[in-house]
Amino acid sequence: MERNIIIAEATGQYIEDLPVEIVERKGVGHPDSLCDGIAERVSLEYCRWCEENFGVLLHHNFDKVQLVAGDVDVHFGGGHIIRPIKIQIAGRGTPSYNGRRVPMDTLAIEAARAHLKETMRYLDPVEHVNINCYAGRGASELVSAVEHAEANDTSFGVSHWPRSLLETNVYETANYINFTLIDQFPIGEDIKVMGCRRDGEVTLTVAVPFIATHIKDANEYLEIKGAVQAAIQEFSQKLDHRPVKVAVNTADKAKRGDFYLTLTGTSAECGDDGGVGRGNRVNGMIAPFRSASFEAPCGKNPISHVGKVYNVLAFLAARDIVEKVPDVKEAVVYILSQIGHPLDQPLVASALVRSAGGQLMASVQGDVREVLDERLAKVADTCAMIRRREITLF
Repeated sequence: MERNIIIAEATGQYIEDLPVEIVERKGVGHPDSLCDGIAERVSLEYCRWCEENFGVLLHHNFDKVQLVAGDVDVHFGGGHIIRPIKIQIAGRGTPSYNGRRVPMDTLAIEAARAHLKETMRYLDPVEHVNINCYAGRGASELVSAVEHAEANDTSFGVSHWPRSLLETNVYETANYINFTLIDQFPIGEDIKVMGCRRDGEVTLTVAVPFIATHIKDANEYLEIKGAVQAAIQEFSQKLDHRPVKVAVNTADKAKRGDFYLTLTGTSAECGDDGGVGRGNRVNGMIAPFRSASFEAPCGKNPISHVGKVYNVLAFLAARDIVEKVPDVKEAVVYILSQIGHPLDQPLVASALVRSAGGQLMASVQGDVREVLDERLAKVADTCAMIRRREITLF
């Protein structure tokens, strides 16, 4: 079967040769990331329940999750919640099958609480959060698209590989804070790393929430903040041969008594709302100098929704191309669907590749085409990886 695959040589400056580069990563406790995580967990639990009880996967898209910030009174040594965080789960599902009801609301609310419990160590998913589900019935004409693995939307996926040096630094530094540094200091999960490369120097502006109940006064806050900044500086500098400057919580104003203190480890407790799709892309970053899809993959069904599947597939294909074709140093993959058509037969799949040798040879084009064709042929494997949580969507 001949697929619509086009391989072309990348034009324009290489990302590392641009005079300026900006990259951002939101941590797992950022309100937008929390919404992404909840939406995806609802989808996975819905899939699990339907498969266990019906033996089939049903159409759904639980990709409309909104977080409305609460209110809090916080100070050194303690504080209390004034108004809890509100989480609203919307989207569409199949509420019944063969005469049996699917407990969508219960599944969604329990999935949201499970994600919060696994992600946030200081946030109580019952005491600090009110969760409601408003998911409704999906369009009947899209049900068969799931059953036959046909595209249930006309949309595109896009991603690149490899990460630039700055992208790697931002991505790895954010994960270091989220999953390593948090065990060493009283900090929360709602971190953000904003990277800027300019004139051969890198600046990382980092937001880190500190846990009020573990810090007695401003002096202790400043002491711990200094240690956190030093640890981040040491870690991030090892990832880059260029000078790296790390600045933590630059909005702090000690003389005014302004410090980034939280009770729960997230700004969602007071003043910062969130929504699905406003955070990191499938490749884990927000990179304005790169091609990207504005689709919100989290919560979409992992069988036929190209807004999810094609973005993941594009990421995996770009990575495969660079790893399997020696002469390619960078690849960007674009995949466009037509609603109702098989997922492995997109309207067009295109790879823009940059050759290490400076010129894209016909033999290299053929190798790239073969790698992309193989990924498309095994699109079911990509769907399975998503369901097994083997790839992070944000």
